[in-house]
Amino acid sequence: MGDYALEGPRWGAGAAGTGGGTVTWAVDGTIPTTFLGILQGAFATWAAAANIAFQQVASTATAQIDFTLGGIDGLGNTLGYANYSYSGQRMQSAAVTFDTGEGWHASGARVISNQNVDLAVVALHEIGHALGLDHYNAKPEVMNAVLNPAITTLGAGDIAGIQALYGAPSAPAVVVATPATPAAPVTASPVTSAVTAVYRFYDTHTGDHFYTTSTAEKLQIQQTLPWFTYEGTPWATPAKGADTVDVFRFFDTVSNAHFFTTSVAERDQVLKTAPSYKYEGVAFEAYADASASGGLTLERFYNTQTGQHHFAGSAEEANGINHGAAGPNWVDEGKGFTVHLPTDTMLFA
Repeated sequence: MGDYALEGPRWGAGAAGTGGGTVTWAVDGTIPTTFLGILQGAFATWAAAANIAFQQVASTATAQIDFTLGGIDGLGNTLGYANYSYSGQRMQSAAVTFDTGEGWHASGARVISNQNVDLAVVALHEIGHALGLDHYNAKPEVMNAVLNPAITTLGAGDIAGIQALYGAPSAPAVVVATPATPAAPVTASPVTSAVTAVYRFYDTHTGDHFYTTSTAEKLQIQQTLPWFTYEGTPWATPAKGADTVDVFRFFDTVSNAHFFTTSVAERDQVLKTAPSYKYEGVAFEAYADASASGGLTLERFYNTQTGQHHFAGSAEEANGINHGAAGPNWVDEGKGFTVHLPTDTMLFA
């Protein structure tokens, strides 16, 4: 195994290690024209490293990879994120969102954030996810979850990973590295080592959302449950400590849905009175104090028809559910538990 990690699916109908064909991409009206050269350069860098080609098209309606600029969580947290849909092991579509809260602006030939983060590196990273690469944290690379100001182009592990998916380029190409900018270096968030990304899936059979912090479980789902759509990393969880509480996980054999709670009393009540709920243990940690720094309190909803629970990660999502965006029969049960915002170093895989 090389210095890389794979998400699972890939573009193209062939097996891993074969060419990915030509993948189309487009930007919507929110993307400034100053971004275009950056994105074109990022795609050229990936194309030079593997047997896959890219073509920019006029409309996101026909493109396979879309780009947009949208509000995520403000300056200094999530810089951008990528999500995708797939069938079996084949990519169907992907979308990359850059956070408007970062204050992206032109600086010479570069586009940077208000904290001097280079959009070119963020674009390389998010496109890597859209192509099927996961985070690899054992050494500094573009696909490392921690931004490193010295890393400005693909490393050996990034190239090995993309070639594991699509093979070597059909013709040799040279990837030119941009010298690192030593001024105002980007540093990792001090809480990065203390939080763990949560992976979210949507079960298209039941309408349930499933959450896990286990990379192994995530890969197992992607390899064996094609009806589970991977939705990325919406939030993170703190490391276990004096300021955290356990989040307990149940599986309801009637609705085929999962239920999460931090309440010991509720856990014990479910164990006593709901035989269809199978206890699966502690899933991850949550903050005991909802006002914890970096905390994100999830709103809990219950569907009276399906018996499913859902945890909304933003006021906008909760408001939408309360106004019927997710369909009828959803009851707002109030605050669920407090997790951690995804950090800029997670880049919302």
